Amino acid sequence: MAICASCGAASAEGALACASCGRPSVPPPVLPPPPPTEPPAAPPSGVPSLAKPDLPPPVLPPPPPSAPPSGGTWGAGRPYDPAGERPAALAWLTGADWRPALRATVAPTAVLLLAALIAAVPEGRFLTGSFDTPSFGKRFGTALAMALGALGAPYRLDFEVGGPAVSSGDSATVFRALPMTVTVLWLLALWLGLRVGARRRQQRTGEQQTRRQAAGEAVRTAVAVAAATLLIGLVAGATWHPGGSSFGLNDAAAARLLGRATYSSSAGWPEAVGWTALLAGLLAFAVYGTDALRWAAWRNRTVRGWAVAGLAAGRALTVSVALAAVAGFAVVAVEVDGGQTGAALAFLPNLGLLLLGFGSGATFRTSTSVLSDDPDWLRDPRDVDEHSLFDLRDAGGDWRWAVLLALASAAVLGWTAYRRRLDAADRLRLAAVYAVGLSLLMLVAGVLLSTESVLGLGGRSRDTGFENSLSLVPWTLLVANAVWAAVGALAVPPLLAARDRRTAAGAVADPGPAAPGAEFADGTPMVVEVISSADGQRSTGHGPTGGARGGDAPDGDGPADPSVWSRRP
Repeated sequence: MAICASCGAASAEGALACASCGRPSVPPPVLPPPPPTEPPAAPPSGVPSLAKPDLPPPVLPPPPPSAPPSGGTWGAGRPYDPAGERPAALAWLTGADWRPALRATVAPTAVLLLAALIAAVPEGRFLTGSFDTPSFGKRFGTALAMALGALGAPYRLDFEVGGPAVSSGDSATVFRALPMTVTVLWLLALWLGLRVGARRRQQRTGEQQTRRQAAGEAVRTAVAVAAATLLIGLVAGATWHPGGSSFGLNDAAAARLLGRATYSSSAGWPEAVGWTALLAGLLAFAVYGTDALRWAAWRNRTVRGWAVAGLAAGRALTVSVALAAVAGFAVVAVEVDGGQTGAALAFLPNLGLLLLGFGSGATFRTSTSVLSDDPDWLRDPRDVDEHSLFDLRDAGGDWRWAVLLALASAAVLGWTAYRRRLDAADRLRLAAVYAVGLSLLMLVAGVLLSTESVLGLGGRSRDTGFENSLSLVPWTLLVANAVWAAVGALAVPPLLAARDRRTAAGAVADPGPAAPGAEFADGTPMVVEVISSADGQRSTGHGPTGGARGGDAPDGDGPADPSVWSRRP
């Protein structure tokens, strides 16, 4: 069926004209399909689109949960964690804050370097034992080796020579002495650096450290300080040849005959590193863990008693050793040549401790031992010289004045116990801690010098050894310190308390201008409370008008504030 394009009437299929209007029938044109529509271009970034969509945007579903990390190597089935692949020690080293430990290490290291510099500036032979003075660089290296002696390292000086007359010859001298002046300055510098670091951390975080955190800081400080000591020990020491001749002689013929001498100095740095780590760790734990230790002592009466005894003994030891050091310097200034007085400054606490031990009644011993494999030498001849306050021998009677140091130390200990109002049990602990601490200090204050020599003459070798020591006999100083500690801690405080009781009794008998009925402004009777002894006995009396009312004593094992036990009343 065809449709007319003019009138729209239908005609038979194939008709040439429209049956209605008679116009010829023309088939409609075949139009091409429309082109595919393209989505509208997105507006450029940052330019808002002005077209408004007809439909609201579809609501997207929430994103699926993140997929777990990929499996371990070769499909092990374990989640991959980069931090977990590192060892625990490496994670602790890289994750912790090392800045406080590194800052605290600067000051004690500077003390060692400064001490070595002071010792190396003068061109003295006491550094090396040689007659020919080496250069400043050699002297500074040798002085560094000697400065490490303040941390327990032995100083070693080796000597070698060989020539036509001496086929072989060498000797090794080991000097063991602790220059306590440098040690005290080193500990003080480290303590100040740790205090500054602990204060900065407290201001930054506003919280107290636990014992575990304090232990971590102690380990980091010990590692940092020990590493600094190791570096000094590796560069300390020197090797040099005396200019012109062997043994420092200026005779050229003797130089050709005896050969060329070689000196070398070194320090036993492994011992210094070990003692440094121990001292630095203990001191850092005491500084950073003050609050934790204080609370631990507060919760336990026995621990609190030993803590109080340790603090009181430390203060008494500081004062006693300082007084003894001043007395030792006076003795050195009077008895020793002025050229050696400066060198004695490094050993002032040593001299004071030896003098205090002698004044306490301990036996002072100097001994010299000789060992040789030559039958012409006497085997193990030993020269021992002992002196004590009770047997001066050939020493002058002026040495008996050293007993004044022992009396002063006992008085300082007794006054410390009295001021802290310690009871009988705490005074016993104080005496024990003081006696042990003072004995240990006196034991390390001695000097030991040992020399081993091998000399070859005419094809024959002789091996000879010498050992010189200067110290106090251990058992005598233990007994002497125990006796004087008992006198100071147990006998002196009751005497001071009895004096106060007599003073208080006189004040009660004659109250002065205050009437017995004196009262405060609010009507409370005015009384004065006097602590008469360390066991807590009190006496009351009327106080003067206008005085302040005293607080009541706390009940129970201790005060409400746990920091009171560590403060002086």
